[in-house]
Formats: sequence, structure tokens, C-alpha cells
Amino acid sequence: MKMTKVLPILAVALCVPGVVLRALHMLNGFDIATGLPTVGDAWIWYFTMLLVASAVAYAILAAPLRTKKSVPFEQLLGTESTGFRMAAVIAGLLLFAGGLFYLYLTITTVEEDAAGWARALEIAYSAVTVACGICMVALARAQGSEMTAQSAMLTLVPLLWSCLHLLVNYRMTCVDPILASFAFGLVADVLVVLAFYHLARLLYGKPRPAAFAFFSAIATTMAVSDLGGVGLSSLMGMSTLDWSAKMLLRGGLSVAACVFLAAELAILCGKAAAPAQELE
Repeated sequence: MKMTKVLPILAVALCVPGVVLRALHMLNGFDIATGLPTVGDAWIWYFTMLLVASAVAYAILAAPLRTKKSVPFEQLLGTESTGFRMAAVIAGLLLFAGGLFYLYLTITTVEEDAAGWARALEIAYSAVTVACGICMVALARAQGSEMTAQSAMLTLVPLLWSCLHLLVNYRMTCVDPILASFAFGLVADVLVVLAFYHLARLLYGKPRPAAFAFFSAIATTMAVSDLGGVGLSSLMGMSTLDWSAKMLLRGGLSVAACVFLAAELAILCGKAAAPAQELE
């Protein structure tokens, strides 16, 4: 059980090689003239193998948490840690500000052939993003005391946001033929949905802390590696792919959500590694 404490550290540490490999893939995996994926690019496989190896390691480290299914939420994630609250506030503020900026971009940017329902979806997405940031801060505060029915509902807004986030991201990229440029980000968004689902499940339904730990860890590694790799490749001169401001902002919002998930993961694994009597 003590090895479980390594899980959040490993999830963050593996972002470093992930960013490098994703950047090398972006730099070498696309044709300069057409922007299409090149044949025989090995970097995409190196990046994929890193993610697969990470998933295996996370599954092994999270497995001992399966014995904590009957432990109350307050004992699993209850905390008054200043570091945790600081991380939650940072994540919440980033989502709050990001939601407002996304709303501004949606209102001021005119997309060709964009349907009215798609514009309404993005406006709703912006509003839910702002609400999600507020709920993250409130949830972190609520975790310092006994959870009530009202405070438990704070976990549902991030779950709703993650679903809308995935939907908006898919709608904006589903017609793009360059699958390799955004597929990793979409998979990361799916993992974020599953992480927030299992966070809510700790209060609703049958808790599965091991699943929450696994999905939070792999979502963090993948989301940070994807956006960080794109940013690093841009600094290194990659110009074959042109991500819009909205797409980059959505990637940033995914990372902000993962900051919150990683903070929750650190509390969960720290509590699991504590003496057994503290979780009885």
C-alpha cells in the first residue's frame, strides 16, 4: 500500500518525457508542405508506448486501493491541506478565467458554415466551465469538513463540464483529416470524463477509489504531455499545423482540470499510505 503514494508523483514526472516525445512527434511526424502525417514516423509509436507503459504502471500502483471501497469519502479525501486547497483554487481560477475568455472568443469569432446550435453549445460550454471553476474551489473547501448532500452535488458540475468539453472538442475536430494531431487530446478528454465520473461515484453509487486513481493519473500524464508537446514544438519552430486559439484554450482547460484531479489523487494516495487505523 505504501507504493501507492508514488502514483501522483509518477503521474506528474512522466509528463516530462511525454512532452518531449509529443513535441518530437509534432516536429517529425507531419509533412511540411501538406501538413499530413508522414509515413514511417517512429515518434508517434514511442509516445504511444510511453503512455501504454504509464497506464500499466498506474494500474499496478492503484490496485491496492480496491480494498478501500467501503471507506467513507471523508476518510479517503477529507483534508485541510493548504497545498491541496491552493492547487484546487489555482485550477478553479484557471477554469473560471478560461471559461470567460472562451465565451469572448465564441462571441467575437465568426466561423464559416457554423450552425446556430453549435454556437449555442459553445456558449453553454463556456458558462459550465465558469461554474465548474467555482465548484472546484467550493468542493476543496467542503472536503475540510463532513460532506453533506449539498456539498456532494459539487462533484456533478465538473462531471457535466468534462462531458461538454469532450463533446465540443469532438465537434471541432471530427472533420479534421489529420487524426494524429488531435487524437491524443481526445483520448485524454475521455479519461478526464472517467476520472470525474469516479470522483462523483465516491459519493454516489458504489465507490471505486482504484478506478479514480488510475484515470486521474493517466489523464494527467496524457493531457499535460499533449498540450506541452504542442507548445514545445511551436517554440522549436513547428509550423506545419495551425491550432486555433479555441483549440489551444480547450487544451489548457483540460490541463487545469487535471491539476485538480492530481491534487485529489495526491490526497487519496497519501491517505491510503497512512497507517491502517486512519482509514478504518
